[in-house]
Amino acid sequence: MSGIFLLSLGVLIILAVFFSLSSSFWLFIGFFISVFGIFKMVKSFPSGIGALIVGIIIVITSLGFVDVNFWEFILVLLGAGLIEGGLRILFLNVRNNDEI
Repeated sequence: MSGIFLLSLGVLIILAVFFSLSSSFWLFIGFFISVFGIFKMVKSFPSGIGALIVGIIIVITSLGFVDVNFWEFILVLLGAGLIEGGLRILFLNVRNNDEI
């Protein structure tokens, strides 16, 4: 499931570079990514927080509150991935220290 999600997200990013997608389409995509992130967070907490952050940024951008260009969006993706990875490492360290 995650592979299909990442593949479709990559295709959408490439389409965004070549074609101007409508605001309502981005609102739908942002909502979809946010729901996917919440679903992943319910299953196991640190997983999915990056998708939730990216989905919220896409929704805010599609509503016109923030103007994000392509390279800023790439930085948002990178930042969200770093936040999720950092939380995963922190929670693994806390779990491992509790077991000792």
